[in-house]
Amino acid sequence: MEISNTLNIQGNNILIIGNWSYRNLWDELILIGTIKLLQSQHKHIYIQAYDSRWLEGFLKQFVDTSNITFLTEIPKGIRSWIRFLRDGVYKQKWRELFSYAKIDGVIVGWGEILTEENPNSYWYWLVSLLPVLIRKIFVKTNIYLMGWIQTPSKSLNKKLFDFLLSQTKHIYARDTHSVEALSAYEFKNCEFFMDTAYYAWDWKKDTTNEWKKEKYIIVNVNKNGEKFLEEIANDIMEYQKQWYIVYYVAVSKWSQAEYNDSKYYKRLPGKLHRLDWEDNFEAFVEKIKGAEIVISTRLHLFLIASFLGIKTKVYPYQKKILKMQEVLKKIK
Repeated sequence: MEISNTLNIQGNNILIIGNWSYRNLWDELILIGTIKLLQSQHKHIYIQAYDSRWLEGFLKQFVDTSNITFLTEIPKGIRSWIRFLRDGVYKQKWRELFSYAKIDGVIVGWGEILTEENPNSYWYWLVSLLPVLIRKIFVKTNIYLMGWIQTPSKSLNKKLFDFLLSQTKHIYARDTHSVEALSAYEFKNCEFFMDTAYYAWDWKKDTTNEWKKEKYIIVNVNKNGEKFLEEIANDIMEYQKQWYIVYYVAVSKWSQAEYNDSKYYKRLPGKLHRLDWEDNFEAFVEKIKGAEIVISTRLHLFLIASFLGIKTKVYPYQKKILKMQEVLKKIK
């Protein structure tokens, strides 16, 4: 299976919609990879973000942000609507709405973009697209979907999905199962495209790795993988018996405890050292390169280790992990 690095996105002003700036490493890497692909085509980029200030600071480690316009994401809940309206009045955020008049194309891109494993996803993205869909009534605007896309079985989701597909020009799916499912659903404008996090960093870069002087492993657990906690604890104790140092990385650091991996740091045995990815991503990658093994429940960390050629042990809590393992085998 071949990997392409060319996104056929029409238009010059491109909006990228997703779960950006929620301090979830993989989502941010998906965004960075997409930005790099668009910047190679000299596009002007717009990004909907929860926290534009944090996101711009993080992106500067990877890309030139001078051609990027940051917009406040369209809220999905009552509290976020209150904050959105408050900022609109007091911080004049309402001016951002004029930016939507300039947009030629939109990429809705995230890992699990449309799946009933995330029950609200089928209306979630339609809300995010609201300004674009209004503009689309009067001016042609191309919408593209990227990521893992699942055809729904529930009747309401089918209606929402059908409407979204009716507005979509093309889909770039990150696994072949999505392509086949969409073809069976009679949506033909779909093709495989590697998860764009692959393009976020030079994973093959040769460097002198000082961390090789240590014997260590790297571990992560998230809420969906909590059922494997005892097994991961046993893995850790086996390596600790062999005098391995254990580093723990919170891949997602969102403020809501449910989406913050940090809480599992104290629930695992022995002395663990924290490993951070946010402030110095290059140092984080170098640390992973020196690991004996990466043990994770998150697809995110599994893929990074795989891109770097590091031995992995993954506890698959969702189909997406198994699907991406299959993709990596096919592209070697």
